[in-house]
Amino acid sequence: MEIEQPSLKLVNKIEEKKAVICIVGLGQVGLPTALSFLKLGYRVIGYDINEKLVQNLEEGISGLPEKGFKDLIDKFLKTKSFTLSVFSNVLASADVIIICVASPLDGTGFAVDMKFLISAIEAVVKYLTTQKLIVVESTLPPGTMKKYVIPLIESLSKKRAGSDFLVSFCPERVSPGNALQEFNQNDRIIGANDDNSYLSTLALFKNITNGKIHRTNTTTAEISKLAENSYRDINIAFANELAIICEQSDTDVQDVIRLANTHPRVNIHKPGPGVGGPCLPKDPYLLIMGKNFDKSIVKTARWINDSMPSHIVDILMKTLHSNKISKDNLNVLILGISYKPDVNDTRYSPTRSIVSSLKKQGFQNITLHDPFTEDALGVKFNSDLNSVLGGADCVIIATAHSIYSSLSTKDFKKDCIIVDAVRLLNKDDFLDSRLTYIALGA
Repeated sequence: MEIEQPSLKLVNKIEEKKAVICIVGLGQVGLPTALSFLKLGYRVIGYDINEKLVQNLEEGISGLPEKGFKDLIDKFLKTKSFTLSVFSNVLASADVIIICVASPLDGTGFAVDMKFLISAIEAVVKYLTTQKLIVVESTLPPGTMKKYVIPLIESLSKKRAGSDFLVSFCPERVSPGNALQEFNQNDRIIGANDDNSYLSTLALFKNITNGKIHRTNTTTAEISKLAENSYRDINIAFANELAIICEQSDTDVQDVIRLANTHPRVNIHKPGPGVGGPCLPKDPYLLIMGKNFDKSIVKTARWINDSMPSHIVDILMKTLHSNKISKDNLNVLILGISYKPDVNDTRYSPTRSIVSSLKKQGFQNITLHDPFTEDALGVKFNSDLNSVLGGADCVIIATAHSIYSSLSTKDFKKDCIIVDAVRLLNKDDFLDSRLTYIALGA
């Protein structure tokens, strides 16, 4: 593959770390991306329209559950290799523009809202006065780059992709709480529809990741990203269905999964109260967006996982009924608000739906506890774990935070009912206690 001029100049600039990189969107993907390139020695501009977010970053506050981010931000701001702005004119001095804006579901809950991406593109095209590389990391439905994004840039800029500007789709592969390490270690996919765009993107990413780099076209890259998260969602849904089967069969799903996973080609995930976060509840819908399926495993999995919070509350209701306990005046405590262990992200958290289901069942006294967030979801919040445990008649463990793993029988109120939705505790420890312990899938 030959590199045409002036693409060769841009590639050389990238390889010599003389290229200025502008990150558009400084959230859970954009900020780790910026810091990763800063650590390599690039000059990075962070652009975000959220004034409060930029102000916090200037003070070293990221709001992300990542260790060491404050020290890195302070260091690079002090050396002036990292600059921040809420004004799009900073794009003019960039050689590489990496778009990391959100692609949430729209009001229907089944399709993508493109407003953030469109806004970013409209800002970028104003400053395509020289050849620049545009990398999109935002998760997109199949065909979006080829049929919409690239034509939109060409139409607005009156320039041609692959020559006047270079463009690729490189889906992010980071996990909150471990973003920098995953950014540097995971394989990366470069979706590019022409050689110049691929080679310039390769020059950008080849030294930042220790993983392999895989080339494909933009549509294949879009689908592969969505397939990754849809696979996990479907696998978790299967585990949750197994959990319900085991409950009805008087056996333990943990034993079933452990034994099944001894097969060399089986890898069943863990069941739980549903899935949350910015990806798994959303990406499966993006995968099938615009497609017509009379029957869809993706939709079925979404339904199963979305129904799990209600199932957790049903477990509590059945336990109360079998023990002839009225739900009136019971103090219900939910341990864990964030969607995954040891992070502060509450987006699409199953706890939100658990709270809603408890309210529908008529529970009046609901308290939440979480060591990482105080997002109370419209009910009471208490940060004193010992205090709330001492007054709780019913406890639902909804997030497997490390702090909860050390709980023992003595930490709970006498005759407390415990619903362990994440299988964090050892059920055998509760056999001879006066506590009622029910584990999901057992």
